[in-house]
Amino acid sequence: MADTIAVLAGRIATLERLVRDLSRTSRLANSSIENGAITVYDDGGDLRGSIGLQPDGTLAVAAVNGPPPPVPGAPTITSVLGGVAVVWDGSFAGGTQAPADFAYVEVHSSTAPDFPDDGSLFSAFYSAQGGTMTVPAGGPVWVRLVCVSTSGVVSDPSPVAGPAGPTPVVAQAVLDGIISELALADDAVTRAKIAAAAVGKTEIADGSITTPKLVVGELNGDRLAVGTMAANVLIAASITAAQIKALSLTGDLMAVNTLTADKFAAGTITAASGVIASIDASKIVTGIFDASKATIKNLDASAINAGTINVDRLSVGLQGQVGQKFYDFGDQASKWSESGAGSMTTVAVADAQSGGSVMRCVGYIAAGYRPDIKIPFDPGVTYRVSARVRQTVANSTPGTNQKFYAGVAGLAADGVTWVNLTGANSTSSQFFVAANAQDQTAGAGWVTYTGYIKGTSTAPVGGVKPNANAPGQLHANVRYITPIVFVNYTGGSGTAEIDMFAIEVVEMGALTASNVVAGAIDGQVITGATVQTAKSGARLALSGNRFFATDATGKVLAEIVPDDGSGRSAYFTYDTRLGLNYYAGLTAGDVRFGISGQTDPQEEAGVLYSFLGGGLYELLLRSGSDLGNSAAEINLYSETGPVASDSEIVLSADKITAPGRLTAGNMAFGSVNITPSAADTPTSFTVSGLHVAGSTFRAFVSANTTVPGTSVTGVGATSVSATGVTVWLTRANTNTTTVYWMVVGS
Repeated sequence: MADTIAVLAGRIATLERLVRDLSRTSRLANSSIENGAITVYDDGGDLRGSIGLQPDGTLAVAAVNGPPPPVPGAPTITSVLGGVAVVWDGSFAGGTQAPADFAYVEVHSSTAPDFPDDGSLFSAFYSAQGGTMTVPAGGPVWVRLVCVSTSGVVSDPSPVAGPAGPTPVVAQAVLDGIISELALADDAVTRAKIAAAAVGKTEIADGSITTPKLVVGELNGDRLAVGTMAANVLIAASITAAQIKALSLTGDLMAVNTLTADKFAAGTITAASGVIASIDASKIVTGIFDASKATIKNLDASAINAGTINVDRLSVGLQGQVGQKFYDFGDQASKWSESGAGSMTTVAVADAQSGGSVMRCVGYIAAGYRPDIKIPFDPGVTYRVSARVRQTVANSTPGTNQKFYAGVAGLAADGVTWVNLTGANSTSSQFFVAANAQDQTAGAGWVTYTGYIKGTSTAPVGGVKPNANAPGQLHANVRYITPIVFVNYTGGSGTAEIDMFAIEVVEMGALTASNVVAGAIDGQVITGATVQTAKSGARLALSGNRFFATDATGKVLAEIVPDDGSGRSAYFTYDTRLGLNYYAGLTAGDVRFGISGQTDPQEEAGVLYSFLGGGLYELLLRSGSDLGNSAAEINLYSETGPVASDSEIVLSADKITAPGRLTAGNMAFGSVNITPSAADTPTSFTVSGLHVAGSTFRAFVSANTTVPGTSVTGVGATSVSATGVTVWLTRANTNTTTVYWMVVGS
């Protein structure tokens, strides 16, 4: 027992000693990091570094997510052979010290002071004390510095230094006198060794330049002194056809504005002077060909290059006339440009309305316009925009993707930038005043769309503008206009033909009583004018090819047109009080009803009158339908009081006819022959197989007799239903009697 206690006491003493030793040593003295690292976080919980094994297998103290380092001070650069010397004194902006996580300072160079694409990285200073390095350069460069921390964070760039370029190997002063005349070998000076303008008129002996001394294409205009080519230098009539090589006088030999008016004697250019060709407009000063300087006669179109004579080469009066009207007869398809997947070609057709050709548009034509047409827009006059189109082939899905747009596209002052309704540079949302999403119907024939524009606005309103007295406005930034169409919108596969597109000035002013002197209009014809009862407010007006009435806002309430799209004149009235544009149209032979933009023109409601031949005429009453829907029912009401008590005829069946007799689905009638089984005994006959419409049924019976009440003492009906009725007869004898019956459902 004593030995056991002694052993336990020894073990306790050993444990006390071990605990004492552990409390006196570092906690990590006997620790290690096994295949890992200790991560360090800041008080915000963000990782700032790690100590130990890194992801790439190396053992390191790695810093991450450090703050941006300070901006280095500006470098100084000087020229050296082959480049520039860059010096950094180790300073930072604002006197800031180098950061504890300093890694290096990058050196960037660029041939431009604004360092496009951040310049070119050459090398770096890896000491915070700075240093000097040479950056290779072939010409002037600019230099700036960027500091990078050990976390990989970069600073903003330093101020830019420069420009400076490389030092030449040999000074210019040495080069200027290094080679003397005696140092040159005979024939050593060739044309390539002579500087431009080095040989002047004093270095050339009189009469020394002969034809063999002139190389083809070597006599440039800048070799002639100002005024050299004067009339008195040449002997009269000395330059003949023999002296001028065939086709050698081309427009590209003259600089811009070479042929000014003072270079031509009066009457120099006449019909006898021959054909002028290959001189484009840039070689001719504006106004040069006036009456006092030249007379050009007998100059046919083949003598003038296409596109040579621009509007700015014409007199002001002619410029105004050219801008009065643009007319495309469909024969200029190759001059139209578009961004869709369709095609535009000129095709000769026998039934073209203008000329003998049309512009055939196959597939989706997106933003078709004329790049060569830029009409200067005058906001003070009224322009009429017209287009005539027909759909010849329907889209692969009938009734879809066959919309037509026609109007003008705006261009800014540079003549290149598009300007749409919002002022944006886009061909979409342009000024479609003639046609705006107008549905086309294959086989419906030619349709002419017309709209008007005048003035500008910072917020113009889009849509069709068919009223000359309420024209559409263009955006305030528009300076030029060009024709524009969208065909088979959008993505359609059909075919449409454009016979005519016109933009013309129609500014004539309103014709009012105060503008007309009594007796001034006496049997005369007025063409192109707008006649209206008032300049503003509700009014009647006659403009173009229609007579119309508008309300105070310019909305058309009624109009008379010579062509309603089907070749007939028509009178239309409109009403939008119910939120939709309802219309009624009266033409010879029918009255039509519909909703603009919704009712299918082929399925308008109407009362139609037509001749059937053989002295027969037909009057049709037809309900309308929306696009792609079937016709609705026709309701006939008789107003006798409150709606609940009105009499009503509803025609909603597929076909209701009355060719001499009236039939109805809720009525059935006929007759039966009944032979009484005995005198004064009721005898019945059951009628079956009926199909009477309704939910409540009544029967009516009557005997065909001349002795009612005596021999025929009674008739009746029982078991009345949609499918049959039982008819009864009572007679004083057993004679066979015909009984008429009728079943009515309600």
